[in-house]
Amino acid sequence: MFVFDPLSQGLDLLAQRDLQRAESLFLRVINDPFVQEDELQQARSYLNDIRSCQAGTKTLDFDQYGQLSKKTTPSLEPIYKLMTEIYFSKAETFPEITAVISEAVPKVINRLKQVKIRDILARDALFQKIEKMGLKAIKEELKKVSPETKGPEVFRWKTIYRKFIEQINPILLERHLELLGYVLDTGDIAILDDPKLTVLTAKYRWIVESTLHSKWYLMRSYFFKARSEIEQQFSKKEGTRKFWEEVKYKKITIFEECGFEEKHIQKFLFIDKLNYKTLEEIYDFARELGLTLIPRDVSLALRGIKKAKDHIRERGGHLMGARREFQGQLIELGFSTENAYQVARHAKRANNHQIADAFRTCLKVAQDEIYWYRVPRQSQKLKADIEEQCCKHLSTVRIHLFDRGRLNKLLLQIGKSLIRRYLIRHYGESVVGLHCFFRLATVHQYYKLKFFHYHMAEVPSVSELIKVSRKDFVPLVKEGYNNFLKKKRLVVPKTLFEKVEAYKSVTEWEDPYTTTEEKFLLRFWFLMDHGVSITQGLLNKEVLAPGADLWGFLKRQGEECES
Repeated sequence: MFVFDPLSQGLDLLAQRDLQRAESLFLRVINDPFVQEDELQQARSYLNDIRSCQAGTKTLDFDQYGQLSKKTTPSLEPIYKLMTEIYFSKAETFPEITAVISEAVPKVINRLKQVKIRDILARDALFQKIEKMGLKAIKEELKKVSPETKGPEVFRWKTIYRKFIEQINPILLERHLELLGYVLDTGDIAILDDPKLTVLTAKYRWIVESTLHSKWYLMRSYFFKARSEIEQQFSKKEGTRKFWEEVKYKKITIFEECGFEEKHIQKFLFIDKLNYKTLEEIYDFARELGLTLIPRDVSLALRGIKKAKDHIRERGGHLMGARREFQGQLIELGFSTENAYQVARHAKRANNHQIADAFRTCLKVAQDEIYWYRVPRQSQKLKADIEEQCCKHLSTVRIHLFDRGRLNKLLLQIGKSLIRRYLIRHYGESVVGLHCFFRLATVHQYYKLKFFHYHMAEVPSVSELIKVSRKDFVPLVKEGYNNFLKKKRLVVPKTLFEKVEAYKSVTEWEDPYTTTEEKFLLRFWFLMDHGVSITQGLLNKEVLAPGADLWGFLKRQGEECES
């Protein structure tokens, strides 16, 4: 007799007064390391009854045991309870969930072995039942724990169910093969519960033997097909249920190694176009480049392996075609290799010139208006900040840098350290601790102080300097400008004056009180700070004209201006 449920079958034997065989089955339950606690207690109780009867100390009601056997049909409740416990465990990652399930499965092995898996359809029906009832049990528990929760996390449940099935399938398969072995040994094909299968014929025996040899579940339909057709199925290495399940688990292994989320795993598992050889090829290709697959790679593989490989190359820093050319162009402009790769990879081809032009324009602005911002175009900090903006905004970087004033803010921020040093030089270290320092450390206060330094007898105090408004500063600037020209005996050419007057900054730093005289003084101060005397020859050469490279005129090599 093939034993599925030793407890129930032992009660049947006990009802038939077969004490010896019933005793062996109850002992089997007691010695099972995976037995449920309630079944263990029942088996011990029935075994004690048998031994008391054999000793003559107790009279048994055998009909009662027959009634009990009908009530002890194996239930899957322990499995549902186990899956609920796993769902509410703290395990989050795939390895953690796998470890929790591996630890929990032995608790229900005994119950799984009690289920008669006659063929592949019976196994599928069991899996469907576990999926349906397991989810139902989780929902019921969730209502008790957290009534306001709408429902279980779908993909967490799918992960648990998938991994649970993956671990119990070998147990069920082993049990099924034992059943087929029993059929061959005893010829009892009726155990497969099919009324059409009454006698183990030579053909049926060959089907069972072939199934055992293939180490897979019995296909019931084979019993009703021609032998030639069945032989063809058994000889196939691809396209069978066993093959597709093995492929599925191989795919899952790759997906999990690459860190895919469950939603992506579920998506790709049920796409027939995703050939495993293709997946394996792009997986190996990515590993050669030191990368792991991402869902986008797999999606592109559905449209062609070349597209997927090109995308992987791009992620690995190997751009192709126009993107590669643009990457080289950015590197020539001064972009770091990493930033050039990121921008070239993500930017649309039609916007490439806008990004490159924006970068060039920013450096040109720094060069043309160095007298105001005091930031040379060679500044690595400036280049890094502009690169960051290009990476962040791509095709809209020009709007952010110029229309929204981001470049102006970047240049002013870089110049903060120079302003701080200049203020400390005139007012001492204690100026930093003043509560009004944030009002003092601005570019307008900086140039106001520089005006008093060059054109007045003494430098005012901090409070006096702050009190001078931009409006009040205008007449002082004009007077200082005229006195400076008179003292130096300089005459500004009319054409030069008109050019400076007409010029408007790209960053629009000029306010309503900015005069042409102030623009000239700003240029004078910049050159004087760097040891250049303002002469008539300098004015005639139009070194101070808009667009002139003052930093280049100074032939400076550093990245910072003098205060």
